Parts: sequence; structure tokens; C-alpha cells
Amino acid sequence: MRFFFSKQTSRAKLTDINYGGHWKRLIFFRISSREDHMSEKRMNGPTLVFVITLISVLNFGNSCLAQQKEKRKIPSRQLPIEERDQGDSFIENLGELPGDIVTLPFKIVFKGLGFAARIIDHHGVLLRVSDWLTSEDEKTKVRPSFTPGSGGGFAFRRNDIFKRGMDFRGSAYFGVRTRRNLYAGLRDSQLLSSRFGLEAAGFYARLPDEDFFGIGNNAVAERETNYLYEERNFKFDLLSKIGRNRIAVGISYSNTDIKKGRDPNKPTLQDSVDTFFPEGIPGLTGAKMWSFQIKFYHHTRNETGHPTEGGETFIAYEFSDQIGGESFAYRKFTLDLRRYTNLFYKRVLALRFRAEITNRFQNGQIPFYRLAALGGQFGLRGYRPVRFRDRDAMLGGIEYRWQVHTWAIAYGFFEEGRVFSDMLEDFSFDDFRYTFGGGLRFRGQDGGLIAVLEIAKSKEQIRLNFGLNTEIGRF
Repeated sequence: MRFFFSKQTSRAKLTDINYGGHWKRLIFFRISSREDHMSEKRMNGPTLVFVITLISVLNFGNSCLAQQKEKRKIPSRQLPIEERDQGDSFIENLGELPGDIVTLPFKIVFKGLGFAARIIDHHGVLLRVSDWLTSEDEKTKVRPSFTPGSGGGFAFRRNDIFKRGMDFRGSAYFGVRTRRNLYAGLRDSQLLSSRFGLEAAGFYARLPDEDFFGIGNNAVAERETNYLYEERNFKFDLLSKIGRNRIAVGISYSNTDIKKGRDPNKPTLQDSVDTFFPEGIPGLTGAKMWSFQIKFYHHTRNETGHPTEGGETFIAYEFSDQIGGESFAYRKFTLDLRRYTNLFYKRVLALRFRAEITNRFQNGQIPFYRLAALGGQFGLRGYRPVRFRDRDAMLGGIEYRWQVHTWAIAYGFFEEGRVFSDMLEDFSFDDFRYTFGGGLRFRGQDGGLIAVLEIAKSKEQIRLNFGLNTEIGRF
């Protein structure tokens, strides 16, 4: 320990010196000669003794603490990550390099999306567009829309159109090769009483280049053909809502035409029957049919836009028969179960199970376009739309979701399913098809879906799916 004395100043001052590896604050005292400043020396003596004692105590305490720290040294693997020594060796850096390379594109994408989200949120773009397309009383809304199967267009909604509680819904989509999809519906859930109402709706669909690969779980992609699908449909439903339960009982009429496809790069279905499908395709020219349906829906979810808890149950039964003929008649049963579990902060696990069984009624056939289907928006999003068809189908899916912004939800998913000729008799876990991928869902302040952007991978291809104001995969 060293003390510094100065004869050039007559007052005490503070400075920093290095003592024992630590910076201490010491007082410099001026001590003059014994003859000239004896009184000042007597005055500063007790202070000097106090400082020496204080420093000695601090030094002893530091030594004790250092010894205790050596005795209780914590292994590096038990320390928090931020306190560990990382990258000290070339081997460690080399081992981390593959992971850094793999995760770099994801880091760039998410940082870019985060930056774009902050810009959009700062300027209130979504809120301004929503306000521009919504009336002042919020009863009328117009939304631009796009779906992979129907094309682009708009969706229109008007609440309390003729009377309080009566709502109108309409949409129009257009695409290439005269693709059209039009819908209009009028609903009043309390028209008859407080618990019973009616719904009337009609739609027209013209899909000029639908793909057909064959019937069965082993339909090969090399036999891809296309056809034109055109349908006019009208339905009337009796509605009942009791708590969280909804029941609909109704009848519908459909007039379907099947013609040659308009895609010049693919053979038409009609010209390929003898070559690819010698067993024949039921419903190759379409048919007029009437149907009777019973639908039941129950939910316990905590919200509609992005549920974090609860579940949904959908059960439907349909009987259809041909008008003016006896070729087609069938029964269809559908079960769709969904469950949402909140894992931890802004992390949700969503599970889905769907089964569909279609049986012939008496001697009737099932038109190929009414068979159970998987692929694209029907499930198995990594495959092309309606990639697999057969009488029965089963699908299971899981999604891991996390909220990355107030109106943006990222998710990763895995789906597995297959079609059967008779699921109850020939069920097998063999040959299940699977897809996986991830994406982003953008939602408005009211929880309504704005857009979906996702990428999905299957054994056959990688698909980039986009939807505007519509859901993808019906999940």
C-alpha cells in the first residue's frame, strides 16, 4: 500500500489509484514539515488511521470472497447461456457454423417481416384500408379476396339489410380461362322465433381446368388430366342456435356439367378415359341432383379469430339422389374435430382430425366430383388441389402457432392423411401421405383473417400458397 504526499497544495483532494487490482478512492493529504504545520499534522493523524483501517478491512473482505468463489465455482454448462464462454475454440465455432448457415435465411426473413410489420403498424395501413372499405355504421363491409381455387375478387357483407337481424353475404371471384365463382346468401337466424331462423343461398361455379389423377390412394401424378367443372346450386336451411350449438337442416338442388378442360398443356379427362382409366369414371357428363343435409356445430373456443383455448366439433350427414334418373345416389357422413391448447405465452398448439365416409345408396353410383378428396385447400396442403379421391378419407393435422405481432401469427404445421375405398373394412396405417410447412396469418383488429402466406412441402413438390381474406386448408 502506498500513500502520496504533496507539498504543493494546502488542501485535501480526491484521486483514483490502483490498489490490489481494484480502483479505490483515497484521500491525498498534504503533510508539511514538523516545524511548520504541527497542528495540521495532529488534526490529520486520526483521519489517516481511519483510512488505513478501512482499506485493510476491504482488502481482507475481498480475499475472503475470492476464496469462497473459488470453492463454489459453478460448471460452465450450469451457467446461463449469456454468461458462458462461447466460441473460444475453433472447434466450437466450426460446430456452430452449419446451424448458423441453416437458420440464416429464417433470421433474414423474420427480421424483414418484423421491419415491414413495424412500418405498416406505424402508419396504420391496415386500419386505414379497413375503415375505407367499411361504412360508418359498420353494417356494410367490402373486402378484396383471393383463393387458390377460385381466383381473385371481393366479398360483400350487409347486416340488417331488410330488418334487424337479417344479413346478406355475397362474393365474386374471377380467374384465367373464364374461371368464375359467384355466391349470394340471405340469413335471418331469428326469423321464425328467438331460436329458429332461415337461410337461402345460391352459387355458381365455373372451374375450367380442374385436375384429375384417378380414383384411389395410389393415383399417380403422371396420369394428370383436366376437365371443366360447372355447377349451379340453390339451398334452403332451417337454422337453430342454442348457446354454442348450431343446427341446420336443409335441402339443396344442384345442376352439374362436366366438359373438356381448357388447359392446353394437359390432356382432357374425356379423351384419356380409355388410356388411363379403362374401368370408367362415374359422372363423366354431370348430373342434376337434390340433397338433404343435417349439420351440427358446437364450439368451446375462447375467440373466433385466433383461439387459444377450447375446441370445435362439426358433424354432417347428407343424402343425395339424381333427378330424372337412377344412376347416382349416395350417403355421406363427415366428422371434423379441432382442439386448441395454450402452451405458454402467445404459443398455441392446434390439433385437427377429419373423417369422411361416402356410401352408395342401393344400386346408385357416386359421381367422381362428389367423392372425398385430399390435396390443397382440402387438406394435405403440400399436394395439388384434389390430388387424391375416393369414397372415404381421413386427415390428421397439428399446428404450432405463435404471435409475432399484434396482427401477425406465425405457424408451422404437419398433416397426414389418405383416402380409402372402404375405410371401415380396409383401414390400414400404410401409405399415409404427409405434408409439412409453415407460414404467416395476418388478422385485423376484430380478429378477422386478412391474408395467409405459407409454404408447404410434400414428396411431389413444394407449394407456395396465398390467400386474401380467406382461409387455406380450412384449419
